Amino acid sequence: MQVNKAVLQIFDFTSSLAVYSENELQVGEEHIQNYLQAHVDKAFRDPGARTGYIREESHIGQQLASYAAGETSLVALSKTMGEQLFNYMKQATEPVVMDGIFCEAAGDAGNYLCLLLCQAHDAYTHQLFSEDDGTLTTELVEHRAVLPMPTQKIRSFFAVNLENYSVRVFEPKGEYDGEVVYILSDKLLDIGTNQSSRDTVRKVKNIVNRVATAHESDGVAEMAKAKEIIAKNAEVSDTLDPIAVIEDVFSSNPIQQEAAKKELAEADMMRPLPVNREFAGKQGRQHKIKTDTGIEISFPVEYMKNRDFIEIVTNPDGTLRIELKNINKISNK
Repeated sequence: MQVNKAVLQIFDFTSSLAVYSENELQVGEEHIQNYLQAHVDKAFRDPGARTGYIREESHIGQQLASYAAGETSLVALSKTMGEQLFNYMKQATEPVVMDGIFCEAAGDAGNYLCLLLCQAHDAYTHQLFSEDDGTLTTELVEHRAVLPMPTQKIRSFFAVNLENYSVRVFEPKGEYDGEVVYILSDKLLDIGTNQSSRDTVRKVKNIVNRVATAHESDGVAEMAKAKEIIAKNAEVSDTLDPIAVIEDVFSSNPIQQEAAKKELAEADMMRPLPVNREFAGKQGRQHKIKTDTGIEISFPVEYMKNRDFIEIVTNPDGTLRIELKNINKISNK
């Protein structure tokens, strides 16, 4: 994504001090553009992001409308939102230093207002000195407020589509007024959110495993099938219907189907939910099993349906036997 504008604010919770810039960052500078773009792109792909929508009539919705219409500058908007955020976070955050980078980024689906909340950390580097006698000296120098590298994950992030007010957000929870909440989504943006792609996929797989093992199965075949369904669905859709997964996995067992659907209802998952297609697609590549004797085996999911490659057989005494077939070579990993 292309970052068109950006403003950096400093939130120092060690001294309860906030510094609000009165000017934009020079996003035309290559190193600044590359840094911001890398973090925005990485954050958009994060499977831990939750989704929701901002109400147009809400206070934050009106602020965004003013910005989108050109009536408010990014500097002014970031100061207003930064002050609100700082007041919330100073009651809920440990004594650390953070930089809040508000930016406008352009993508295929339109323009987004983004916040990159970057927690600073200590780091060390070298420094070269020239002594009075002309000799050179190297020293180890500590830097007390270094931001995450482009390859590292930032602490928190949100992106608001300025056309339809859809939101992507990830953040850790914090305690505010004695209540554990999400500061960005619950307080600043004032929205409800769907669970993340990671949570959706994890919960579906856990339900499949629990139901299968509760009905005299080891759950291996059911789990492999669930992963395959999730991965194939991701090839054509950015939503996942948990009910369809359950009905397919337990198609030959109505009792297990009903048990799994009951768990879906308890988890409020009786509807299609948004998923990150890249993340969901990876679920169908490999399946890993572990025996009670400590043996671990990882294999492509599709092999579970092909007895020419792997077969799990129940012995007369009730123990299991895993047969790996058509192997030409074994190597150490």
